[in-house]
Amino acid sequence: MNIRRLFLTGMLLGLPSLAYLQAHGAGAKSPAPAAWASAAYDSDEDNATCFGGSVASRVYETLKIAGACTIDAGSVKVEHDLTVLPGGSLVAVVGGSFTMPVGSDLKVGGDLEVESNGILVLGCEPIHFICSNDPDQKVGSFVTKHTIGGRLKAEDALAVVVHLTVIGHDASLKGGGGGVSCSTVLPALGAPPYGDFEDNVIEGGLTIKGWQSCWLGVFRNTINHSVDYDGNVTADPDGNEVTNNAIVHDLSCVGNSPSPQIGDSGGGPNTVFGHASGQCATAALVR
Repeated sequence: MNIRRLFLTGMLLGLPSLAYLQAHGAGAKSPAPAAWASAAYDSDEDNATCFGGSVASRVYETLKIAGACTIDAGSVKVEHDLTVLPGGSLVAVVGGSFTMPVGSDLKVGGDLEVESNGILVLGCEPIHFICSNDPDQKVGSFVTKHTIGGRLKAEDALAVVVHLTVIGHDASLKGGGGGVSCSTVLPALGAPPYGDFEDNVIEGGLTIKGWQSCWLGVFRNTINHSVDYDGNVTADPDGNEVTNNAIVHDLSCVGNSPSPQIGDSGGGPNTVFGHASGQCATAALVR
């Protein structure tokens, strides 16, 4: 199942946000385009809360995401922490190129945290997850340049999709995923709930535990510590794809269903410089 293509199709078709449907009902009339032009904020601009729309391009001390918000109107810098609050969504998939170098990049100095039922879609790249503003939607050439200085932490999040991002410390998904089903399409994603890490540099370790959703994948990341991949269940039998990662320390996989696999990704084994154990201690997954 090509979950990533489903998401991009939804973005291009302009599907209404999950937060809007929750607030107005699925049968309500969609807002006029102007209603999506800018975000609504609280009164403290340095410590702002976005309630929906485009996050203004500027520097914030802290930033909280309480509605369906996007980073698509220029780059955003958060000096300290960024938090996606329960039920909020942040989508940042507008890139640039060598000929159009100005994208909408996110730089977080502290931690990025996704709370219960929150959605994070961070980063885009050619081929694997084409930027929403890329004129070439078959191969693509645009990229984002997102960075997180601290940790990326998600607890009981609904969906977390991260591409081409530098994370300065650990990354973790603990619980969440919306349940073991592919039957519900989230308007904010244009796809069922899922988790995905691709082409990132993670300076610490990666922990994914207790994720239950339609699909989950970990591809082509450089992880400078260990990976713990435990108790993750996907409805798609092709889920739990873990391929082509470079892991400086250990890879541990326990209690996942299906067992971690290459699947139909076309990928290859992971390079593990430490010890591989559990379900991942196979020649198919580790070289």
